[in-house]
Amino acid sequence: MAKLDKLIDYATMREIVDLPQNIEDAKLEHPIIRAQEMARMHMCDEFYQDYLAHYNANTLSEAYTALLPYLQKFLAWQAYQFYTLKANFAPTRSGFRVHSEANSVAASDIQMGMIIKDAKLQAEYYKTLMIDYIKGHSSDYPLFCHNCKSNVNGNSFHISAVKNKNKQPEPYGTRGGCYKC
Repeated sequence: MAKLDKLIDYATMREIVDLPQNIEDAKLEHPIIRAQEMARMHMCDEFYQDYLAHYNANTLSEAYTALLPYLQKFLAWQAYQFYTLKANFAPTRSGFRVHSEANSVAASDIQMGMIIKDAKLQAEYYKTLMIDYIKGHSSDYPLFCHNCKSNVNGNSFHISAVKNKNKQPEPYGTRGGCYKC
């Protein structure tokens, strides 16, 4: 995904999540790209690619324009969640180091946990709003995969020790009978 393909700019993200202006744009680049990957997963690939193409060409329909605020709020909070995970750290040759300034103290693990949890809840809330809006206006978004059983629940994973030995593995993108996701 090229830099020109972002559906949200730095100023919009800062405004939505109330980030300080002194955070470098470069530190927000990767979290925004990761957030868009999440949006692509939730919207299904074909719908996401079509939306992105129209956004880049500045040819959004009324329906796509109406979806933009929902999408941008989700992207902003999802990117903020990804940014927050590494906000206090700086990668170096010898591993990650905690960033600190002369007049401040880095947030504790408990404080960071609360901040990350809040960002995750906000991202989850705006994801739900976005998906509900799309489903509520399904006639406007025919490329959205309604019967797709991909991971529409978002930022969670499950580990199971139970394996069905009789079940054949499913090819990527065919889960639940939705072949276009």
